Order: sequence, then C-alpha cells, then structure tokens
Amino acid sequence: MSVAALPDLSRLRRLLIIRLSSIGDVTHALPVSAALGEAFPNLQISWVVEEMSAEVVAGNPYLHEVIVVPRERWKRARLSPCVWREYLDFLVGLRRRRFDVTLDLQGYAKSGMMALAAGAPYRFGGWRLREGAQLVSRLLPPRFESAHRVERFLDVARALGANPDCIRFPFAIPDSARAHAEALLCAGGLSPESPFAVLNPATGNQVRRWGAARYAHLAGLLAEAFQLPCVLIGSEKDVALCEEIRARAQPARLESGGIPAPLNLAGQTGLKELAALLERCAVQISGDTGSAHIAAALGRPVVALFGPTDPAHAGPWNQSGNVLCHRELCAPGCGAQRCARPQAGPVDEAGKTGYNKTGNREQGTGNREGPRTVPKVQGTMATRSDRREAPFHRGVGKARGKREERNETRLGESRGRVVTARCLAAISPEEVCQKVGQVLHG
Repeated sequence: MSVAALPDLSRLRRLLIIRLSSIGDVTHALPVSAALGEAFPNLQISWVVEEMSAEVVAGNPYLHEVIVVPRERWKRARLSPCVWREYLDFLVGLRRRRFDVTLDLQGYAKSGMMALAAGAPYRFGGWRLREGAQLVSRLLPPRFESAHRVERFLDVARALGANPDCIRFPFAIPDSARAHAEALLCAGGLSPESPFAVLNPATGNQVRRWGAARYAHLAGLLAEAFQLPCVLIGSEKDVALCEEIRARAQPARLESGGIPAPLNLAGQTGLKELAALLERCAVQISGDTGSAHIAAALGRPVVALFGPTDPAHAGPWNQSGNVLCHRELCAPGCGAQRCARPQAGPVDEAGKTGYNKTGNREQGTGNREGPRTVPKVQGTMATRSDRREAPFHRGVGKARGKREERNETRLGESRGRVVTARCLAAISPEEVCQKVGQVLHG
C-alpha cells in the first residue's frame, strides 16, 4: 500500500473497525468509535467482532452495524467445506458493503484478511501490525507519550482528525440487564442498594490466576474488616472454581457474624448483566481479565492483581494507583503469555505452592528452582518467554512452542497442580484488603 495523504473523513461515508477480541481489548478500543462518531457524524461506522466479545459493542450508539464472527463454530468445524463457504461468503459480504476506510486494531493475519477483503481504498492499522497485516494496512504510529492501549487505539482516531476532549466508553447497558442483575442479587440474599465486592477469580491465561485459596481468604478479610459481602463471577466453566472459593470462605462462620456468604453467580450472566452488576458494586477485584476493564470503563473502582502483564500498558483504565503487582520478582524478558519462572506445585490450605513469596524453592517440595529452558538456534539457552525474540520463533518453531506450552499446561492441570506467575503469587490477601480499604475510604 503506497504512502499517501490521510483521507478527509468528513468527505467519506463508511468506516469499518476491526477488533475481534478479547473482551478487555475490545473494551479498550471503544473510545475510538466515540471519538470518530463525534468528530465525523457523517460516518456510518461498522465493527467486526467475534461472538465472545460482541456484547461489548452491542448497543453502541456510535455504530451503524455490528458484524459478528462466529469464531467458535467455525473453529469446531474448520475442516468442513460448509464452513469455508460461509467464511468466503462473509468476506464477500464485507466487500459488498463498500467501505471507504478500514481500521485494523487487531493486527493479525485474520484481521488483515478481513481488511483486504473489504476492499476499502484507505486501510490503516494500530500500533502493532504483524503476521502479514502490515502488508495490507498502513501503520499509524502512536504518540510518544501514549503508553496505555486505550491511548494507543485513540491515536489512530487522532491521526485521522478526531480530537476528543475526553475519553468516553460507550458501553450500553439495557434496562432488562439491570433488572436481571437486581433479581440475581435479591435471590442470593443481597440488597442491590447495599455495597458489595465483585470477585472474578477466572482469567483467560492460567498464569494470571491468583488462586482459589487466596480469594477465599480475601473474602473473609473483606467481611471482617468492612462488613462487605462478595459476589463471585465467571463463565460456566468457572462455576466449580467459584464454588470452591465459596466453600473455602467458611460461609457458616460469615453468616454467624451477620455477613452473607459469598454469592456464586458464575455462569448466570451475560456481558450485559455482568456490566449491570459491576455498575452497582463498591469495588471489583480480579486479575488481568475482561471484567476489570469493563468495570473501569463504567467508572467503578477496580483493585487489579497483575502478574507478568505490564499494567502501564494493559491495566484498568485511569486506575493505575489501584494495581497491585510485584514486577521486581519478574525474570528479564518475562512475557504476558507465560511466566519465565512459574510456580508449579501442589496447593495447600493456605494457598501456597512449591515456591515461597520471594520465588525461591521451599524446603521439602519437589519443584526445582528456576525457569524451564529451551535451546536457541544459536546454541545458547533461553527461557520460553525469551524464545519469542529468537529468530526461530516463526513457522514451525512457533507452532512447536505453542504445542509444548499447551501440553505442559494440560499436564500440570491433570496432576492437580497450578501454574501461577511468581510476581502475582507474591500478592497477599492482606495486601489486597488494605488496598480495598484505601479505595473505599480514600
């Protein structure tokens, strides 16, 4: 794509935003639609999103159309000729909409293919374009001072002429979702008007999980220190995890003290109902996961427990002071996908693993200290996280690395072990409770 002058969006009509996933990243990209919609009311803005994150953009008043990608169904039947025909029809449908501009805010091959198929004369991308997406769209680099993803996404809109006076997250919550959330709270014995904490123990990546024992301990601390009941949230696959936390929190002891037992609402809400719950909560506590970013977008207090992910880049928006992280324990080159020095070992009742708080191997455990290592092409040794920078982290090497990591994660889970980032496991429930007190009374 040749470098040319940027288009005048006031003279164009149709613009397509491509941000497919994840829930947190789609939430971070919401201000782009608001900035462009307010600066250029002539634009008909469409958004392509995968079904898992579709409710984040559903009802957005700045969008003309939400185009949903049925990723899970396509993935399950990816070898079926019917799925490939449906995918080709999907790409043809993008072309028929005759977009003038595409904004690839995903930056991967799949989003690059959609941008190419749309056939727009102007194709732009955010700060990261890889896997061939950089051959399709023109990179609009972020400003030097932009560190957070929200700012970097917005820099694309700024480069095209939008200058928002404030950052808005157009996350629409229908009245029906609010009514459903209120009914769930009432059925669980909680008054919707009374303060409560929302705890989300689930994350998309195992190394970002804080652990059931720690969340259970925290629930007890919140009840004792602030008389604050807890609501546990998650998807259907997190029901057992949340029930374990509820059982470990000794609900009978809490109820004897006049505090309701933790309410397990995992699997009982969609994203809209979840947002309605978060809208009412006194504080949301979780790791690096979508609910934290939704709560921040709604202006609710968030205490975020971060491990290897850089909170300055991907933390809850405008709440950097509420992030707990011990990145001083991170090994050099540690990345967000896998901790360079994971804690892998049996969990006792106190939530401890084979490594102590400083990351050293505890006496009497069978876990060895230090990161697993894999050879680089040059013959030197590197951690798995460092391997992403090695020359062979492409093609076969990349696929092999992903298979090894998946297999190791499955092996750990099958043996009843957890893999928690060292810098995340160092955060104590007492530290979190203290931060919650600062948020509630500060």
